[in-house]
Order: sequence, then C-alpha cells, then structure tokens
Amino acid sequence: MFWRCGGNGAIGMVEGMSQTALQAAVRPSERTAELDVTSRPLCFDELLARYQNEIFRYSMQLTRNSTDADDLYQETMLKAYRAFDRLGPDSNYRAWLYRIATNTFLSQKRKDKRERPLDPVLDDHLAVTNPDQPASMDARDLLAEVEQFVQRLPEKQRVALILRKYHELDYASIAGTLNSSEEAARANVYEALRKLRTSFGDRL
Repeated sequence: MFWRCGGNGAIGMVEGMSQTALQAAVRPSERTAELDVTSRPLCFDELLARYQNEIFRYSMQLTRNSTDADDLYQETMLKAYRAFDRLGPDSNYRAWLYRIATNTFLSQKRKDKRERPLDPVLDDHLAVTNPDQPASMDARDLLAEVEQFVQRLPEKQRVALILRKYHELDYASIAGTLNSSEEAARANVYEALRKLRTSFGDRL
C-alpha cells in the first residue's frame, strides 16, 4: 500500500513538475532547516513537500546538468515513493533520500563515464564579463576552475564534499549515504579538501 494524501497524490507531483518549477527548487528553502528530520511524515506527499527542494539542489550539484538533475531527482523520488511504506517509525527520512539519490547517481556514473558539462546557467553567468570590474571577472574565472576541479574529483570524494560543505550532513549520515564507515567518510571529505587547498589554497 502506498501512502497518499490529498490532491492528485505525490506521484503526480513528481512526474508533473515542469522544468521551470524544478529549476526554481534550486533556491535554498529556509523552512527545511527548521523541520524535525526524524519525525515520520503522515504520507509521501508530506515527505515530498519537506525535502523536494533540497534533494533537487543536491541532484544539480551532483550532475551539474539540468536535464540529468531532473532525471536523477525524479528517479530518486519514484524509488522513495515505492519504498516509503516499508520504512520504520524511527527512520531518518532526510538521510534516506540522500542515500537513494547518491546510490542512483553513482550507479548511473558506473554505466556512463563521459564527462559532464557545467550547467548551462553557470556557463551563461560566467560568460557575462565586465572589463570595468576585473575583480569580479577574476572571481568568475576562479569559480569556473573550482567547479571543473570538483567535477574531476573521484565520485565518492565529490559526493562526500558536497554533502558536508553544502548540505551540512554529519559524518554518520555521509557514511550511511556512501555505505561506508565514518572514518572513510571523513577521509573522503579530508582528501577532497586537501586537493582543493593544494590547487587553490593561495586563491581561495
């Protein structure tokens, strides 16, 4: 039995979101941080309302491509929808969604080793330069370099770094997401940061 409540149901929300709505979801949600992540949602629609923005932002950070982020987000939510009624009352739903998204992403990367381009929105932003603002131009160039560098990190290091620095997950949650020990999670974050500092330490 799938959990539903009100309206057209969660599955329709996942499949029916326009690309514009999905891209708007990249903006941070102030409400997310205030929620109790361990309280059981009454239904899947409530879970979706709580975490859809956050999980889509994470999908964008992993793929750096709007189309792939859309696919990853929808596949994550569909898998979560199908498994929702099997979760226990003490489950950490936020960490659970991150784990589904991460496993789905890593699985796809194993099948497809091609290089992902930067998101077109970022490309457009970086292309807009003002010769009267060299500092701003330098900052854009540095941002592009850092983005490309992070994209080339080993997958688990990149995932761990994003989860820690952008989503502020603790190491236990990162370990659960990567199916590793906490020590391995810490090592992945440390190694990613070490590489960043080695390459950009004098410019960051």
